[in-house]
Formats: sequence, C-alpha cells, structure tokens
Amino acid sequence: MTTGSQTFGIAIPENWMEYDLGGDTLAERRAEMLRQTPDKPTRDAVNQAFRNARRIMEGARRRGAVYAAGTTTMYEDGLLMAGLMIFSITPPPGEDFSAHGLAKQFSASGDRKGEGTARTFTTETLPGTGPVGRLVGIEESEITDGVSYKLVVMHTVVPVPDSRRVLIITCFSPNLPVADQLYDLFDAITGTFAFGDQAPVVAAR
Repeated sequence: MTTGSQTFGIAIPENWMEYDLGGDTLAERRAEMLRQTPDKPTRDAVNQAFRNARRIMEGARRRGAVYAAGTTTMYEDGLLMAGLMIFSITPPPGEDFSAHGLAKQFSASGDRKGEGTARTFTTETLPGTGPVGRLVGIEESEITDGVSYKLVVMHTVVPVPDSRRVLIITCFSPNLPVADQLYDLFDAITGTFAFGDQAPVVAAR
C-alpha cells in the first residue's frame, strides 16, 4: 500500500479479508452468510451487523481511509464482526497535531455520540515504526435518531516519516463481551505495521 511517497503494510489474520472501500466486498460477504443462515433471528442479526458496517465504511471514505479489512464469522455462540481501517490525514494548521489530540478527535464511525465510556490514551512502540500514540476504549455512535450502538475501538496514530501527515490505524468491533480478547488481537495486528522494506507481506497468525 502507498500513501504519498511512502509504502506501508500491515499483516491481517488469515481468516480476515481486505475490503474495497466502495462496499462491494461487504455485500458479497453478507449474501454468503445469509445463504448459510436459515433461522430468522440470526439472519436479522447478520443484516443489522452489515448495515452498521456499511455505515462505518461510508464514514471512512469521507475521512480519508486508504485501507480496510475485517472479518465476519459465525461461531456457535454468535456472530463475530471486527474490522481495521487506515486513514491518511494532514492536520490543518493550528489544530492539535499531537497523537493525543488527533486520536481524541477520531472515532470508528466518524459520528461518536458524546464521550460514552472513557477512552484511555497511552504511548506504545511498534517494532516497525517506533513510538506511537494509542487510544482505546468504547465508542457510542448513532445509527439513526435515537438508535445507537457501541464499539470496542483501538486507534493508533503513526507519524509518516519526513511528512506532516499521520496514519491512524483504527481497529473496531461491536462484540463488547470479548473486549479484552479483541484488544489483544488489535494490538497484535497493529504491531505488524511498518513502512517500506520492513512492511509485512504475509498474514499474521
């Protein structure tokens, strides 16, 4: 993948797939899951999950997303949906350029409803890039007036070398009951990110 003159890569799990930001891949995956789902309650859950995912994708395109990937998998105890998007942004002059400031402004859907559950900011070190800022927690967004949903999120702010631009790696999932496991997964995926020759070329395991 490229952003400006910089190439970068990130390894995703083998059961994840890359999405086109236009939404065609999501539509194909939704149709595939509905063919495999005979009972109405589960079909309704699948349809709702994909409606939310499409909303997130639409917001991502508007905010400068350059890459998207994710998984939608049916397990015995329910549907797991998780995703990752990478945004390339250049903060306007005068705006807070710090990783903390940028992460606070970001949300997975692009339309956060209030602050919801507190998000926690930390500084981490990615093996392929060095120090980065990270914001984790729960975000609440409105689907329509009065109807909201919550997402487990992890935003990682990565400075682009020799540039004012930054990349924001956003991982998210609506599966709140397994938040701790998701944070571990998101950390492992984000840890593979690198620029140039160090960028990964195989899926993470």
